[in-house]
Amino acid sequence: MANEIAAGVVGAWDEIERWYEAQGAGHLILPPASGEQIAALEATLGVELPEAVTASLRRHNGSTDGGWPTGTLLSCDGILQEVSVWRDLLTSGDFDDVKDFVADGEALKAGWWQIGWVSLDADGGGNGAVLDLSPGPGGRIGQVIDMDHEAGPSGPIASDFVGYLTGVAARLDDFSVIGGQYVEER
Repeated sequence: MANEIAAGVVGAWDEIERWYEAQGAGHLILPPASGEQIAALEATLGVELPEAVTASLRRHNGSTDGGWPTGTLLSCDGILQEVSVWRDLLTSGDFDDVKDFVADGEALKAGWWQIGWVSLDADGGGNGAVLDLSPGPGGRIGQVIDMDHEAGPSGPIASDFVGYLTGVAARLDDFSVIGGQYVEER
C-alpha cells in the first residue's frame, strides 16, 4: 500500500512538473520541505499527516502565491497559518451559529470547521481544498473536501490526497500561465 501511495504521488508530480516546465513556470513550485518542517507542522497541529501528503511536501513545499490553479498550494508554513485562522474562529465561537450545518450526505461531520481538518490549498479569500482527518460516519479518513467560506464545507472532492493531486494534474491542460498568472482556457 505504501508503495502504491508513493507511486501515485510521484506520478502526479511528474505530470505536474512537466506541465509547469512546458509553461516556463517551474519557478512557481517551491523546493522540498525538510523532515524537520513536516515534523514541526504535525506537532503544532497535533495530527499525523497521511504518507501521501508528507511525500508531496518532501517533493515540493507548496507553490508561490497564486502559483497553483486554485490559488496557492500551501507550504508547511502556509498550512499552519491557514489552519490556525480556521481553528481560532472555531474556538472563539464564530461558528456557533452554524455548528449544526450539515453538507449533503454523511461524509462530513456537522459544523462549519473541524479540528481534524488540514488546509491543502487556498485562494486567498477563505476557500480551498481541505484534508479531512475527522470525517463523518459515511466518510473516509484522508478524504479531501472543499471549503467555501460562504457556502460551507462540501464534498468529498477526492477520496484521498493522491486523488486530489491527480485531479489537479488532469485539469492543468485547461490552463495556461501568462505573465506568471493562471489563465483558464475555455
